[in-house]
Amino acid sequence: MMKLEVGPGYSKRGRGYMFNPHFCSDYDVVFLDIRKPDFRCDRSTWIVADAHNFPFRDCVFEEVFAGQLIEHLEDPLKFLKECKRVLKEGGMVTVTTPNFLSKNAYLDPSHKHVFNFVRLWKMVKSIGLKPHFPSPNIGSLFPRSLRRLFKVILLLLSDNLTVMGEKA
Repeated sequence: MMKLEVGPGYSKRGRGYMFNPHFCSDYDVVFLDIRKPDFRCDRSTWIVADAHNFPFRDCVFEEVFAGQLIEHLEDPLKFLKECKRVLKEGGMVTVTTPNFLSKNAYLDPSHKHVFNFVRLWKMVKSIGLKPHFPSPNIGSLFPRSLRRLFKVILLLLSDNLTVMGEKA
């Protein structure tokens, strides 16, 4: 199962941002970032490229992950379209970003965008992916409408947002 991780970091010694991958380094993971890492990656493939223009064929990956990246990009919609392009049918893209109510959304001067869950949902849906938010497990004894209300409240209050888009 081929996986792509965009923006995992490229430094272990402080020249750039710290390498903090979501996926374990393995032969079926491709890491993509804007600079070559300052360390050796024996068990994985490292590609230096821009997140707006992936150097891959269409329909290659089953999973794409981008953690704390989309808020730094000039064109987040173009990035999501590239994610969709390289996903196989049934593949999933997962994006995490600071919530608009979190101080982390505003502290980093390199952030070009601030997101809330409605904006992320609309962006993912607008490019033709089926959006999902990870569902917090809320007491099954509550009526369904009350569980949905609690989920929306939790999405509004969380420090980080995670949205997943499935290519149908």
